[in-house]
Formats: sequence, structure tokens, C-alpha cells
Amino acid sequence: MSTSPVALLQGILNASPGCVAYYEPVRSSDNEPGQVIDFVYRVVNTRLCSLIGRPVDQLVGQQMTELSPTVKTNGLFARYVRVLETGEADSFESTYLADGTEGWYMITAEPLASGLVVSLIDITDRKQAELHARRQADELRATLDASLNSILLMRAMRDAAGQIIDFRMETANKSVVNSLFRPPEELVGQTLLSVFPGNVESGFFALYARVADTGYSEQAEYYYQDKNGFRGWFEVSAVRQETDLIVLTFNNVTAQREARLAQEGQTQVLQAILDHSQTAISLHEPVRNEQGQIVDFRPVLANRQALLSLAPLTDVIPQQSVANIQQTDEFARYVRVIETGQPDSFELAYNNRYYAITIAGADGGVVTSAVDVTNDRQYRFELEAVNRTLQQSNESLQSFAYVASHDLQEPLRRIQAFSDILQNQFEDNLSEGERDMARRIQKSANRMQLLIKDLLAYSQVAAHRDPYAAVDLNDVFDDVVSDLDVSIAEKKATVQVNPLPTVQGSASRLRQLMQNLVSNALKFRRPSVAPFVQIDARPAQPGELPESLPDNVPFWLISITDNGIGFDEKYKDRIFQPFQRLHNVATYSGTGIGLAICQRVAESHGGAIDVSSRPNEGTTFRLFLPVS
Repeated sequence: MSTSPVALLQGILNASPGCVAYYEPVRSSDNEPGQVIDFVYRVVNTRLCSLIGRPVDQLVGQQMTELSPTVKTNGLFARYVRVLETGEADSFESTYLADGTEGWYMITAEPLASGLVVSLIDITDRKQAELHARRQADELRATLDASLNSILLMRAMRDAAGQIIDFRMETANKSVVNSLFRPPEELVGQTLLSVFPGNVESGFFALYARVADTGYSEQAEYYYQDKNGFRGWFEVSAVRQETDLIVLTFNNVTAQREARLAQEGQTQVLQAILDHSQTAISLHEPVRNEQGQIVDFRPVLANRQALLSLAPLTDVIPQQSVANIQQTDEFARYVRVIETGQPDSFELAYNNRYYAITIAGADGGVVTSAVDVTNDRQYRFELEAVNRTLQQSNESLQSFAYVASHDLQEPLRRIQAFSDILQNQFEDNLSEGERDMARRIQKSANRMQLLIKDLLAYSQVAAHRDPYAAVDLNDVFDDVVSDLDVSIAEKKATVQVNPLPTVQGSASRLRQLMQNLVSNALKFRRPSVAPFVQIDARPAQPGELPESLPDNVPFWLISITDNGIGFDEKYKDRIFQPFQRLHNVATYSGTGIGLAICQRVAESHGGAIDVSSRPNEGTTFRLFLPVS
């Protein structure tokens, strides 16, 4: 027994999870003929009947405004009319009241034939879940802001090796201003060490990293001081909430701690704490003459690290003044910090070590902190030595370029000149074998000259670098096609260049690269097949990038595709090496340096070049260049 199409359609509509109806418009014939004044139900499913509370036979043929008078006041009617008149579907959310409870529908209206189909899906549960989540977030924010303790949520930032190098502050409550003297909006989104650089020296950073790595909660009370002059005692509790996310609850307890230190003997307690610091810390008070001018600084306090690093290790503070042990410009720095109140930082060489010094004012004196940066300085020296070696290498390349362009080419020109004389003036006096030898000399000299020219170009890619500027690759390819127009015409080739981007680089180097690739496409063509070369560009996907390029930087992918002889891809790495050739030099001329130059140009622009090919089908070179 077959089912009629109408019954089948009704069954499908009844199985729909939402309410569905098909309406036809009722148009005016009075003042504004053709204007939609109502809609008539033509097809409905059982869910819509349940929603309205009427059976199908009491809905079909009825007008919308009679059954739902509010459709004109709540804006639904106007939206339906707009869908009908524009022919464009519309989807939106709409609220409703049922048994005193607010609910939501997702309504979709689409034009169909002369009417429109309207479907309603109840999304109340989803909307209530969203509101519940929003209320929870608001309640959490209210709870955080109601706390008298300062609270920070920080996410660990790791390097490529997985080591924590910083933390990003994601949430802060209002009480942080009481401890850090900064409102939450100045902290959220910032990195910890950029705002509070003293966290490493104070020991806080190591504590946070341990909690993030191990998941074990820790509490501590440390003294904090940074180069910006911010200092104080902080009581901190750190808990890991999830992977790499830690919650800090802390308070600035400087006032309480200083009061306690005063009661317990401030100097002895402070000395013990400072002696556990790996930073050399010392306090100096100014010595003034009768006119009130600062003439010296007297050491008042120094921790053990300061005594180890900057003076003989004794139980007494060295009675040498800063003016006597520091150079004049360092003494002037101390005076300037006292007079201006602004902290200062500099490097100091002392006892064959290098120190990063920070000076800050403190109660009329100066606090000096010194970190041994000798290893960093030695690394800097090694880096400078490497740079000097590279500079010498570049100078050697420049010397080679001079020799190649002058000393090597001069005797070559003489060889060419003598062989020309032999061929032109003495040809009749030469035997056939001698004439063949003269032709071979001429041919070899020409190839040697081309080789020197290409080798010179290859060396100059790294030795000489033009200032980078915006380069429109469309203009570059226009010039390349213009330069090669004779070769293109002779080979009856087609070069199709699609729209290309603008990149940062050297116009001359990029032109050299593109011309080499297009020339190769014209050279390595199949017999009796007109060359076809197509150039395209699009943003590269991360999975397409060569391993040498970072996947977090955007790149352009410029493709140069031809229909030439191609090659076996097992040789793809070999073709970018200087002097490497896959084809017979007698059939295909060249020196084997062109693609090596292309690779150098691409790498010098922060990019890369790759290739794919099939024998007798063609080759595609893929050039990756950074997006400007």
C-alpha cells in the first residue's frame, strides 16, 4: 500500500523537533492593493497544533492575526512580511511567556512558492543555561571583589622547551589596588615580569613556577623590590586551579612586617633575610659637608652576597666609601638618585666580574642591588666574536666578487677575443679540426663567462642586501615577462599571471628569483608542446609550510607551475645545490646555479622555496614569503 505525497510530507513535518507551518499571504484590495495584511495557515505539523492548542482542521485556513493577535505588536508579522517581499530568509530569537515563565524560541522564516515556511524551535533550556553561566560568572566576580585579600589569576607562559618564562595576569579583584597600588584594569592582560620585574630576584617567580609545574600549593612571605622603586613585604598563597593556571591570594604586609621587625630588632632580622638572597644588596647613607652637599656615601648595611661579590668577606661592613671604590660617574649616579628620587640602572665591572646594578632611594639613603651578569656578558662577547667572523666572511665574499668581476673576467675576455680572431681572420688558413678547436674554445669561454656571472650573483645574494621596502609582485612579474618576451614569443609560450600580493623585500632580488623560475619553465619544455606557465598566490596553511619556517607566522604561497619535462622528486633536494644539474648540458644550457640563487633569495627574505614535479607532466615551485 503506497503513501500519498501529501501524507508523506505531513509525516515528515510531524517528525520535526520544532513547530512548522506554511503560510500564504492575504493581500489588501482597498487603499493599498497588494499589501500583505495577514497570513493564512495552509500546512501545519502536530507540534504547532499542540503549541496553539487547536487540532489541524481548526488551524488550516485560519488567519494568523485571529489566532495570534500579538504578532503585529511584537514585530513578528513585520518580519514575516519582509521575508516574503525580499525573498531573503530570516532567523532570530524571540521570547514568550508560558504559565508565568519566560521562554525562548529560535524562529526561522524562509520564502517558498507564493508563501513562506516558518519553523519554531524551543531553545529555553539553552538560554537558561547561558543566563545561569552568566550569573555564576557575575557571582564569582562579586565574590572576588568582596574579598579583603588581593587575588590574581595567572596563566603560565612557556618557551619551546616547556620552561616557564613568565605569567600572564588574566583576572584581578578590586583589592589588588590595596597591595599593589594599581587598579585591576592596569594588570589584566599584562605579563607579570613586565609590570613587576623584581619577582625573579625576590623568589616569588620560582615559587609560582613550582606550583604551576608540580600542582602543590605553597605559601611564603618574601621581600620584594624592583628597579622602579616599588618595594615591600608580601604574604602569598599560590594554588594551581588547572594546568598552567594558578590562583594567588596575597596581601601587602609591609606595615605589619616593619612594625614586627622594629620590635624584634629590625637590623638583625633584615640582615638574616638579605643574606639568603642571591642578589648583592647594600644600603648607603649620604655624607654631607657643611653646605649640605653630598660628598660621600657611608655603607650602613650589606648582605652576605654583597660582601662576597663586592668586598672581602668579613663580619663587619667594609669602611670604604662608595666614592673611594666606585668611579666618579657611579658616584654621580648615587647623588642623582638622592636628589631626583628616580631609580637608576647600569653595568659595573669589578674584580674581573660584571654586575647589573640597580640604585633606588630609601629613607634618605640609597639601596643598591647587584646581580652578577658575567656569564651573560661572556655570551655577549662570544656573540660579537661570531658576528665579527660573519663580517670577515662577508668581506671575503666581497673580495671574491671583485676578483670574479675583474681579475677572472679579464683573461677570459682575451681568450674570447683571440678565438674570435682565429675564427674571423684566419678561418681560411685553418684545417677543419683547427676550426672545430677554435669553436670549442669560444664555446667553453662563453660558458665560463656565464658561470662566473652566475657564481658572482650567487655570492652577492648574501654579501649585499638592499634596504627592504614594499614590493608589488605584480610589477615584478610584469618586468620579468617583458624581459623574456623574445623567448616567450620564440617558444610560443603562454605565461598566465594571476593577482599577486605586496611583500617586504628587495625588488631586484625578488625579480632575479622570479626570472630564474620562469626562465627554467621556458627552457625545460617538452618537445612539440607549447610551454604554459601559471603564477598564483594565496595565504599558506600552517600544514603546508616547510619545516624550516615557524607555523605561528603568516606566509604567502606563490606557485609557479609549468607543463615541462619535470623530474623525479627523489632529486628535489639536489636541484637547489650549486652546480647540480639533472639534464644534459648539451641539450639544456646553464650553469646549475640558478635554483641555488632562488633558494638564497627566499631564505634572505625570511621565507623558503619548495618544489614538486612529475616526469613528462610538469613542475610546481612553491615560494613562501612572510605576509607584510
